[in-house]
Amino acid sequence: MKVTLAMKPAAKWFIPIEAESIVPKNFLSGTDLLVWRGNRELRLDEVFSVSVEGDADRSEDVEVVLSGDTFRLKRVGEYMDGGTITVLGGIGMHCGNFMSGGTIEIHGNADGWLGREMAGGTIVCRSDAADYCASGYRGGRKGMTGGTVEVFGRAGDFLAESIAGGTVIVHGDAGDMTGAEMRGGTLVVHGDCSRPGANMKGGSCYVYGTAQGMIPTFRKIGTVQHEGRALIRFSGDLANRGKGNLFVKGYEYLD
Repeated sequence: MKVTLAMKPAAKWFIPIEAESIVPKNFLSGTDLLVWRGNRELRLDEVFSVSVEGDADRSEDVEVVLSGDTFRLKRVGEYMDGGTITVLGGIGMHCGNFMSGGTIEIHGNADGWLGREMAGGTIVCRSDAADYCASGYRGGRKGMTGGTVEVFGRAGDFLAESIAGGTVIVHGDAGDMTGAEMRGGTLVVHGDCSRPGANMKGGSCYVYGTAQGMIPTFRKIGTVQHEGRALIRFSGDLANRGKGNLFVKGYEYLD
């Protein structure tokens, strides 16, 4: 089953659409779904032009395709457990919240908290991801616990904060406090980032570029080979009795 949702042109207002109902399993019962714009509840066909091809008996066989001004959509794929969501443009905040299965592919930019506290499945962002990608929410004790997030552009600040499992890969640069409060899992940044692994307790963080503002409470172990690269290995964060592993190509301490 392929469900295509093309956002209808909107007037000059910028209120986001709360669209947590857009997950593949919900379309097994039809397209009679609701979304919210502010305090107003709207039918799906009031916001989108809806078309359906084929049918399915399980969420794994449902593909949802979103097009138009989709950056105004929030919480798409929340609690998703199977199937596929393809976003032809950008997507708003909290895409893939608490996701446990399936695949979300975003062809544009993703706003904050992409893959927040996800437990499984795959998110692919073909462009940039904003702050708190694959992290926990404010006040939460754990971020991502499973699955994979791959960003082909750059990521913002607090990438993979409090990550406890799974894999996060960023092909560009990342922002400040990359992998802060890391508890487990694997984080790979192909470019540069700032202050990686602050207060890290466990897991492995790889920085193939330069770790700017390197945290001084990491202990240098030596040089290792990883994926054909010579990386400097550190352990820490010792300020938190951490047992994490931080691998960097180069590093700079703050002046």
